[in-house]
Amino acid sequence: MLSMVNSGPNTNGSRFLITTTRTPNLDGKYVVFGKVVKGMGTVKLIEHVATDEDGRPVLDVVIENCGEIKDWEGDGLGNFFKDGDVFPDWPADLDDGPSQLSWWLDAVDSIRAYGNEAFTKQDYKMALRKYKKAVRYLDVCWEKEGIDDDGIISTGKKRAQIFTNSAACKLKLGDAKGALFDTETALRDGENNAKAWFRQGQAYMELNEVDNAIDGFKKAKELEPNDG
Repeated sequence: MLSMVNSGPNTNGSRFLITTTRTPNLDGKYVVFGKVVKGMGTVKLIEHVATDEDGRPVLDVVIENCGEIKDWEGDGLGNFFKDGDVFPDWPADLDDGPSQLSWWLDAVDSIRAYGNEAFTKQDYKMALRKYKKAVRYLDVCWEKEGIDDDGIISTGKKRAQIFTNSAACKLKLGDAKGALFDTETALRDGENNAKAWFRQGQAYMELNEVDNAIDGFKKAKELEPNDG
């Protein structure tokens, strides 16, 4: 929700806030004048900026330009990076989210492919961004009608693949703990994921936990004995 900020009765000015969760402590204090209908990705990015002990963002969050988007103007949410990825960062920003499960699964595959392309180009930050986005679209699949047992298994496999890829990105970016978390998430959807075990071994090596690393490499070798 969008709400004015004031210092008491009759003090509304140009300051405003955007709530991202329930805020009963603000009920009856501020005037609500709207809600975010597009651009939740931007809101989420702002929400996740780290804050200091006083609750102030450690990075400046600045509105450089603002105005009204005309009916004939695009909102700029699709293909933002000019890489061909036409899906908005957040599913909530779709004009009309299709109800068919197959559409969402195809979207996940497409977004993941852009992540793989970025990884191949050694743009690991962009690849990681795409994999996170793919997971957001995949999460919508669980809510769709018509997802049967086979669909649940297929969706779980896609999730495992994405988190395995994400782990590879985080290893390249020096985030071994993050990579370890992603491999654990991937393995929850099936322990026959050799790549996830191998990435886990790599993550443990980076963390100097050699015994755990060896266990991961052994399990990967058992699953893929011919993979050098």
